[in-house]
Amino acid sequence: MPDHPNRRQLLTMGAALAAAGLTIGSAAPAAARTRSAGDEEPLDIAFLVFDGLVPLDLIGPLSVLGSTGRAGGPPARLHFVGPDLAPIPGGAGLQWAPTATYDTLPRPDVLVVPGPGQPSILMQDPATLNYIRTAHRHTRITFGVCTGVLLMAAAGILRGRAATTYWAFADELPLSGARFKRRRWVVDGRIVTSAGVSAGIDAALVVAASLWGERAAGRGQAFLEYDPQPPFDYGRVENLPDADEKHLWNLFQAERDRVRDVLS
Repeated sequence: MPDHPNRRQLLTMGAALAAAGLTIGSAAPAAARTRSAGDEEPLDIAFLVFDGLVPLDLIGPLSVLGSTGRAGGPPARLHFVGPDLAPIPGGAGLQWAPTATYDTLPRPDVLVVPGPGQPSILMQDPATLNYIRTAHRHTRITFGVCTGVLLMAAAGILRGRAATTYWAFADELPLSGARFKRRRWVVDGRIVTSAGVSAGIDAALVVAASLWGERAAGRGQAFLEYDPQPPFDYGRVENLPDADEKHLWNLFQAERDRVRDVLS
């Protein structure tokens, strides 16, 4: 049988993840197993995947949580979770291959919700919102990255909670009843939220420390050699020249209006 390009693409992604010490969907989900007294079963960590997600929103936390186990911390079972097992377009030549579904992994220990580039679409998807809502009832930690926080907001689980999200939607998030904090990450009970894209790596280290302790998270950070030293001081939009800041705000205006309509 000829090797289909999409199949080669998925196999290449799997090989790259394996080389980094990350195994996706390697064991039975929580619904299919039991824990005996004193038995330290690996945690099931579910990464929600969908068309249009921002790749670094997923790959950053995936690398952190996987490398923590790889560097000598407790192992974890990492799952890509979609509505079914059909490959999902990822943009930029990527595809996500779900290893579990909403039905087969209904009670993950940790739920990671990465951000979509256009959040207003999934904020109106009943199946996605219902999975976030029902899985959250059983998680140890529910972790939203970037605009993934808006999906959690639309699912109704942020009401009364402190949270952060991507800077462009700071004014919209409070419409869900959340209390917006302009921080790199925010912890409120068992909910962890991050600011935009790269902040998901920082917040994932916070999640790793909460699950396994700071030393384990530190080993994972060192394993990744995550020691950011950006060459420019433009990590916050307000640090840009006025014209450039205005340009970025204009890029998001239409989507901000749509998100506002959904949350209102």
